[in-house]
Amino acid sequence: MAIPIYRPTLKRRDMGSVLGCIVSDKLGPGDLARDLVSRVSQAMGTGGGVTVSSPYAGLSLALEALGLAPGDAVVLSALAPAVHLRAIRDRGLVPLLADVDPESGCIDPAAAEPLVARGAKAFVAHHALGFVADLEALRGTGLPVVEDASQAVGAHFPGGAPCGSGGDLCLLSLDPEGIVTCGGGALVLGRTRQAAAGLRRTAEGSPVYAPLPDLNAALGISQIAALERFLAVRREIGAAYAQALVKSRHRPLVQKGEAEPVPFSFPVLLADGMKDVRAFALKKGIETLPAFAECAAAVDGGAAEACPHARSLMLRCLLFPLYPMLARRDVETVAKVLAALP
Repeated sequence: MAIPIYRPTLKRRDMGSVLGCIVSDKLGPGDLARDLVSRVSQAMGTGGGVTVSSPYAGLSLALEALGLAPGDAVVLSALAPAVHLRAIRDRGLVPLLADVDPESGCIDPAAAEPLVARGAKAFVAHHALGFVADLEALRGTGLPVVEDASQAVGAHFPGGAPCGSGGDLCLLSLDPEGIVTCGGGALVLGRTRQAAAGLRRTAEGSPVYAPLPDLNAALGISQIAALERFLAVRREIGAAYAQALVKSRHRPLVQKGEAEPVPFSFPVLLADGMKDVRAFALKKGIETLPAFAECAAAVDGGAAEACPHARSLMLRCLLFPLYPMLARRDVETVAKVLAALP
């Protein structure tokens, strides 16, 4: 069986937390969900927030809390998850896709400037694959920023502030492939206590924003407690992969500036197309995945043509397995394959 591209970070201790939740008869939203919000807010330096049932609901809530009206334009990365595009359009807002930095895959502030001039009202800024977007430049426009830190839990901005604390509001997906997973759902956090209170009022005023059950929150609490250890393992594996990739003709993505990224996965920027490389890796028992197969530009073909750097990364950036549950022998296998890629 091939080494899978993703595997949820769940251990026996996580199941113990869930069993404890079941014994306490607290299977609906309650104390554990609030505790999860508190723990993540403390780790990210935010003012609090709410849980919701999905990342789609989370972004919809954030956009509503900002007070955006139908017809307002929102700037997002061409490589942002396609769910961002759906949530923006479903609220009657107008998405404006900006090109990305070709080295990191994050939104390029210079490419966003002309879109701001067209009357945009907000940004949705996505930290692509654990690389840190330049939120300082985006906030310099004066527009509010919804920061998606789902793939950058544990990463830091220049100066040391944790990712998740840079936007007016923060979205954190808890889906199975995430750095922190509850098996589904999302957190929406406010940078300040006032912003967090606004999120709570908006969420409580609509049945659309169902909170996360404690059954799921128990998993998140256990993982937040072990986050630093998980991140250390990710960084160790990422360093081994990077050393192996140097021996090939391909290269990794690169963080711009002095920010500290986190290895969400291991993206490889291929010298040419993916077909031969994917076939080679699969033959060696390794599953791979196009890094941006389900991004906004993949849904909006016209935007892909208008964003050449994003289009290039869509065609040439391939993910290899990197997560804490990888066995040492699997890490060694992936490293050997990276060094020998055709």
